[in-house]
Amino acid sequence: MVTINRESIGKLFMIGIYGTELTKETREILAHIKPGFVILFSRNIVNSEQVKRLIDDISNFLGYKPVIAVDQEGGNVVRLKEGFNTLPSPMACAASRDVELFKKAVYLTSLEMKAVGVDWNLAPVVDINANPLNPVIGIRSFGDNPEIVIQFAKAFVEASFKGGIATCLKHFPGLGSVSIDPHFDMPVIEKTIDELLNFDLLPFKDVKCNAWMPSHVYFPKIQKDGLPASLSSEILDIARVELGFDGTIIVDDLLMGGTGTLSIEEKTLKAFHAGNDILTLCHEPEKQIKAFDSFCEYVKQNNDMKKRVIESLKRIEDSFSEVKSYTLPKYMDEEQFAKETKRTIDELVMKSITIVNLHDFSLPLTGIDAVLTMVGVPGSPVVDQSLPIPRIAQELSRLFSTSFDIISDAKLPEMEKLRGKRIVLFTFDMYRSRTLVNFVSELNAHSKLLLIALKNPYDVFYARNSIALYGPSTTQQEILLDVLLGKTTAEGKLPIKYLEVV
Repeated sequence: MVTINRESIGKLFMIGIYGTELTKETREILAHIKPGFVILFSRNIVNSEQVKRLIDDISNFLGYKPVIAVDQEGGNVVRLKEGFNTLPSPMACAASRDVELFKKAVYLTSLEMKAVGVDWNLAPVVDINANPLNPVIGIRSFGDNPEIVIQFAKAFVEASFKGGIATCLKHFPGLGSVSIDPHFDMPVIEKTIDELLNFDLLPFKDVKCNAWMPSHVYFPKIQKDGLPASLSSEILDIARVELGFDGTIIVDDLLMGGTGTLSIEEKTLKAFHAGNDILTLCHEPEKQIKAFDSFCEYVKQNNDMKKRVIESLKRIEDSFSEVKSYTLPKYMDEEQFAKETKRTIDELVMKSITIVNLHDFSLPLTGIDAVLTMVGVPGSPVVDQSLPIPRIAQELSRLFSTSFDIISDAKLPEMEKLRGKRIVLFTFDMYRSRTLVNFVSELNAHSKLLLIALKNPYDVFYARNSIALYGPSTTQQEILLDVLLGKTTAEGKLPIKYLEVV
């Protein structure tokens, strides 16, 4: 019989901590809540040795090992970097069309995660990226085709579990159509339940996974409560009743802007009443303690809530017992393992690079007159915000002894100087800027232009010659350079439909 007290209630909470080692403040918050889950972010991670030590220290301090979670989606949403091999973005993986190779890569990277003590990867993203202007999903999605999303999401879940890592489908019931980032404000999606069931919810129906994560989005044609989906029983009842899901539901961070203006105590209570099992508070220790204390007091005075706590604790136990007891296989020595993992990811990247059009440009490159590049702009807080000048642009300029310029809305080169020239242009979501679209359209008309989309692939539709990379990681840039120089071939296929652009 489960005793419902502060300690057992703590097992419903996922908290984020600060720092790369256990500080006095972190010890205090861990001792106060005794959480069942700890989520680690880039702020907590230096390298593989340090993060393993941190996880061991957390477990030793608590006297038990909480479930350790990270967002390790691949691409621009990765927390484990130094000392780890990382997958390219989900959209890049889908562009490879090689599900078996993808499964191998996910399995090997899952073993790396498990070796340092991580138990739960808050992935895959199963949002179907129906809106090219989506500010939060984009290359985090496997594409805009439900069948491709389902195929690769299944592979991700199965391979992760084989490597001892639990997974989580997100973001229920679908963020693929949003035009506002829920980290800042609550998006509104004008879809009916039938529209969701026939499109956005297809991955949730077809991919078996022990956990789902609802997000902070509002559906006025379905809801009457005015709440974000994450706090709404009207939405979570779709999961439990309509779709029959009986696994663990984890609410997205309750401190995100999209949760509205309610107090953190109210948000926590509403999230649990709505049907969430795990209550997520990623930041702000004072608010974490307020939410936990208030929730404990409410449960103490309410017998129905105690029953719900027992139900959630059972779901959590059923969902995580196997990965918690997982034993790492004796695979091969460390050096061999690292080489095999890197080889697998390199092959996946090579198969993902997509030559969309080559009408009047040929590979390998034999001569170019200018290299232009954008520098990425800060996006959603969930993604890596480091935005260096793409190394490949500098390297191409050096190899061909050409000019090299950085362009932006506010800094465009003179068109007259570029007319008739052979130009390679590296872009980061150029399609979002009307100024840049106009510039590229003119460049495409009056020069021989090769456009290489380093992030979202929608830029490729604005040029006669174009290549999609789906992310600017070091590995992707290195292999792209080999493609451009004829040392290897690109085999990818667009996982999105062609767009008619103006």
